[in-house]
Amino acid sequence: MRFYYMSIFSLVFIAVIYAVAIFLASKLLGKKFKGIVAWVVIAAILIAPWTEELWIAYNFGQLCRKDAGIFINKTVEVDGFYDSTMRSAYENTKPGRYRFVEHATEDRHGFERVQRATEEERLRALAWYAEKNLGKERPKDRSIFQPLNEKETIAVLPNGVDAWRVTKLDKPTARYHFLKDQGIQLTHKVGRQMSKVVDSKSDQELARYTTYYRGPYWFFIGLDRPNMGCDGPDGGPNSKHPNSFLIYRDVLLPMDKK
Repeated sequence: MRFYYMSIFSLVFIAVIYAVAIFLASKLLGKKFKGIVAWVVIAAILIAPWTEELWIAYNFGQLCRKDAGIFINKTVEVDGFYDSTMRSAYENTKPGRYRFVEHATEDRHGFERVQRATEEERLRALAWYAEKNLGKERPKDRSIFQPLNEKETIAVLPNGVDAWRVTKLDKPTARYHFLKDQGIQLTHKVGRQMSKVVDSKSDQELARYTTYYRGPYWFFIGLDRPNMGCDGPDGGPNSKHPNSFLIYRDVLLPMDKK
């Protein structure tokens, strides 16, 4: 079982509940509240508030032992991939990483492929901006964007060194996809979140990372409600992978090491 955190406020609250419940039981039962009857009633009062916690803790513990953690079926060398979880392309296409990454557009209404621009493309974009803004210095706090056509743009960061070619897409074209759900409720106050890497061509699952999470018992009182989850059978987040939520790094190996 995986029990939720206990707080001093919860202990005080449950103590008050016990005291009131035992007092009321003694008054309602009167002279009958003694001997074996009293012990049975007191035992029922002590256990009753914890029945929800016992149910949650049992289900949570069973699920953690079932399949929580990282499972890698296959690793592959790739030029790039589609990241459905975040806009990671600019970070993931730096030198020594992937040649391209596809992700959602900034407005989340479309898709785009991001890849490092060539040195020639970078210089042309800087020259284009200088020509369009004669006598003005290049902005130090924002990128410049040179449109090449309706779908392609060269983006140069404020440092003038890092540049990317950004291509609008109707849908992801990369073969390998990194996916993550938003979490689903499985039983009372117990849910699951899963991320995985799939081969969209063969529909094969290359890797999966599963975490389970649970909510607090009904009488929990605290300054906050800390998350409680597991990503392995031994309790608590215990993955040996420091970036387990980015499992594609263990599965999709960049071809471009330069």
